[in-house]
Amino acid sequence: MKKYNKEIKMKKMSICIIMLVMFLSVSFGQEKGKSGLGFEFHTFPSLFMGDVGTSLGVYFPFGSASLLIEPLIMYSSSSTEIDYDDFSSQDSETSESDYTLLIGIFIPKVKGKIRSYFGIRFGKQWHECDEDDDNTNYFNNSCGEDSDNLIIAPTVGAEYFISDNFSFGGEGMYTMITIEEEEEEYSITNKQNTLIPRFIVRFYF
Repeated sequence: MKKYNKEIKMKKMSICIIMLVMFLSVSFGQEKGKSGLGFEFHTFPSLFMGDVGTSLGVYFPFGSASLLIEPLIMYSSSSTEIDYDDFSSQDSETSESDYTLLIGIFIPKVKGKIRSYFGIRFGKQWHECDEDDDNTNYFNNSCGEDSDNLIIAPTVGAEYFISDNFSFGGEGMYTMITIEEEEEEYSITNKQNTLIPRFIVRFYF
């Protein structure tokens, strides 16, 4: 069942990305603009060192003089394994992963080599948990249930253009996440608000 749900979630994410690319192609087809690729500044060591559990963010900016649209894709994963020296206890292992797709819509303001922008990022986060079916150590080794989380994040930032094709900058995201869990007799809604600073380098084509 979890494998089936994972396939459904990946298909939904793929459809969202395809629709977004089509929308951006139409939106900027009649207006001269730039597209590019961006990375969070702190993700570079993680890419080479392979830190488990570190969120990797990749940005896809599509900009014009009047509008900046920037999809953001993030992924993180972690695993926990418990091995007991006592053979009477059952070893167990869990793994969890998070897929996040956010769409940023911003109003840019250019002054010299600095472009500031403000707007909002919104989208969803898919959390998946896999654990041993025979895991009897629930409280010691459980990552919870699978969930789809809604994310809304007012954002303000700026970037400095070293050249026409390269920039670095930072932004602040006030992230509001709504987590809903459905049980047989009740439902739980958890809301988390976090201010997240980000440092980003972008390459434009």
